[in-house]
Formats: sequence, structure tokens, C-alpha cells
Amino acid sequence: MVEVRWEIRWAGFGGQGVIRAGEILGRAAIKQGFDASMRPMYGPEKTGGWSRADVVISDEPIIFPLIVHPDIIVAMSQDGMNRDGRSLKKGGLLLVDDEIVKGLVECNPSKIYGVRATSIADSLGRRIVANIVMLGAFVKAFGIVDPDILLETIIETFPKAAELNRKAFKLGMENVREVALKHITSARLAESREV
Repeated sequence: MVEVRWEIRWAGFGGQGVIRAGEILGRAAIKQGFDASMRPMYGPEKTGGWSRADVVISDEPIIFPLIVHPDIIVAMSQDGMNRDGRSLKKGGLLLVDDEIVKGLVECNPSKIYGVRATSIADSLGRRIVANIVMLGAFVKAFGIVDPDILLETIIETFPKAAELNRKAFKLGMENVREVALKHITSARLAESREV
């Protein structure tokens, strides 16, 4: 039997909830009977600095939890795409906030999915739920975990904001779609950072 193993890298900046999204995804996978690990990484800044969550989900015990070339990258900022895009496995999958992430840097995904997570979160009155919108888009685009279990885990994590998070998750699922992004060749754009 072939081992099922997904390596997922969430990339963005501090304050977007990248690490929290990775934690929630890992906990939902464990509830579903998978083994999961999550490794947070971030810059020295409290907010606004780079942030990453590496999540491994497997149907076997995870012996080596480090990710070199993830199967999936979830990019919530252009800076995250610039920094982590080149690590994507050849033929891997991308999910981006396509209102913020405008181009690819040194990667050739087989499919790119987009959702305007930040705009959707703003329309709900709380930009901080953009990560929940991305979780909804993630489960719709890639499956991996059961959407009901993922939503249950979100609500357990944020019980006081259950209705807001339920709406954000649902809108992420409803609005994700395949998109096309151009490859960035300008050094200036590749180094840019959009919020």
C-alpha cells in the first residue's frame, strides 16, 4: 500500500493568521485519523514580518516532518510567494489570495487556485478572518480533510466568533476558482511586498 503524505506550506506575513491556519489544518487532519505535524517559522518582527507554517499530513507515522519541496503552497502575500514559491515541488499545486499575489517566482505549478480572501474578509468586517477564507478555499480545491471536520476545528478554536468564521469558511469554499498568474521577471516586482 502506498503511503498518503501531503506536504503543505502556508506563506505570508505576521498578522495574517498563517501559523494559526496551519495549526487548525493539522488538528483537523488528526481528528480525521491522519498523523500530522506543523512547524511554524517567522521573522523577528511581531507583525508584518515573514511567516510560514509547514504542515505534513500522512496516513502513516511522520518520521521526518521537515518540508523541502511542498506538494501545495498557500500564499497569502506576494512576499510569501516570492520567498517560498521556488520551493514548490515540480507539478505541485498553488492556492493564492489572487488579489494580492500577482505573479509566480521560479515555480511551475500544475494548477493554481485563487480566492480573494482579504477582500472577502474585509466585506465581513474583519480582515483577520482571511486565513479562514483560505481554509475554506483550501478544502474545496484540494480535499485532503473533511470540510465538516475542518469547520468544527475552526469553531472550537474561535468559539466566540463561530458565526463570523462559519461565514468566512463558506465564502472561501464558494469563491475559490482556477486562475492563471504570470511569471514575474522584474527584480523590482519580485522583491515587492503587497499587503
